[in-house]
Amino acid sequence: MSIRWRWALSLGLVAAVAVGLTTWAATLSAAQELRGAVNVDLQEQASHLQEDAEELADEPHGHEGDAGSHGDGGPHDDWHSRMVDPGFFLQVFDQDGAVVLQTGPGDVTLPVEPTDLATVNGTGGPTIRDIQVGDVTYRMLTSRLHHPPPEIPSAAGFQIASDMSRVNANVAGFTRRMLPIGVVGILLVGLTGWALASRAVRPITDLTEAAEQIAATERLDAGVKLDRSAPGEIGRLAAAFASMLSSLWASRREQQRLVSDAGHEFRTPITALKTNLETLLRQDQTLSDSQRLEIAEAALTQSNQLGDLATELVDLATDVHHNDEEVTEIDLGELAADVAQRFRGVGHKEVVVSGEGAALRGRRSQLDRALGNLVDNAVKWAAARVEINVEGGTVTVVDDGPGIPEGDLPYVFRRFYRSSQARGTPGSGLGLAIVEHLVGAHTGTVFARNRAGGGAEVGFTLPVTEG
Repeated sequence: MSIRWRWALSLGLVAAVAVGLTTWAATLSAAQELRGAVNVDLQEQASHLQEDAEELADEPHGHEGDAGSHGDGGPHDDWHSRMVDPGFFLQVFDQDGAVVLQTGPGDVTLPVEPTDLATVNGTGGPTIRDIQVGDVTYRMLTSRLHHPPPEIPSAAGFQIASDMSRVNANVAGFTRRMLPIGVVGILLVGLTGWALASRAVRPITDLTEAAEQIAATERLDAGVKLDRSAPGEIGRLAAAFASMLSSLWASRREQQRLVSDAGHEFRTPITALKTNLETLLRQDQTLSDSQRLEIAEAALTQSNQLGDLATELVDLATDVHHNDEEVTEIDLGELAADVAQRFRGVGHKEVVVSGEGAALRGRRSQLDRALGNLVDNAVKWAAARVEINVEGGTVTVVDDGPGIPEGDLPYVFRRFYRSSQARGTPGSGLGLAIVEHLVGAHTGTVFARNRAGGGAEVGFTLPVTEG
């Protein structure tokens, strides 16, 4: 099931529960309000009946012979007309539950049950309950008659009832009116959930289509449509996915360019090595010993060049951002001293360290390799002395050589780039490119410039640990 349907159904279910509970609570509240109003009416009728019965008990009567009269204008009818409003049922009974008087809009006999007799014969107050007479529900109040009138001396209690048909019909009508409103509310919530889900998952749909297109075509440059109005998290996901694709596409272009450049750089030494080996094989009988030695030394040089080039290509192609080496605290001054010690005496050049380095966090072997490449490059060109100057997070390797031609300065960190004066010297043209790669992985920058007094200054700057 799609996210749209899950959201719509989930919100619809929540709405159904909420509407159902609201309808139930509203119906219950309305029923209680109406029943409460009926209870008040019954209590008012009972109160009036008790007061009027007390007044009749205090009045002189000369109609003792008419005590059994019912409905002929006698005292019983007079009592009913004075005490009970039209629409209410009145039933008077004695202590044994025998009915002595019934009045009301119809021929209805109210049940006298043991609970009613207990109310009359006890000391408690009136009780109110629902009763069922035939198919009709009544709300009935039962109370003890405190002052029986002289005409009915056996009267002990009375019951007043009200037909609940109208109240129940009102409650049922209210419920019927609430149901379509609830259904409409549920549908509106479900449609709203569908609309919100459609809007929210649109970026995910775009990402899915882009991923499917990339899987089918293997093209990382597939465009990703971003919905800027999407919720924050989903919008961030889409932006992160697009950024990831862009990075992967850039990485693939770099790899393709690296392979192309490497193929070009490998071609020359491989061709020369092949030519020398073929010469040894084909002209072995005509070559002198000195010629054989010269060809062999040239082949050895070319094979070493190929080995160095392969090693540097592997280093350059390695993703230093995912290196397993632990990031630790590094003192640039100590690192410079270690590198200088390793290069002292190489090519009979003096390597010294000056300045005071700062502490920073990084991968020591990578920074050691970067600084080592700079010093190795400087030793090739220095006349007699190489200086490693450390100032805070900036390391500058200074040599006293001829310097870098001004036209080559912008390109010295480019892969396989070699200036015209460097083409006759050993090297692959990857040393400084590796420096830039390693320093960039530490969020640093590289630089190259000429000194005013002669020589070159090549180095990098790294962010220093705060504090």
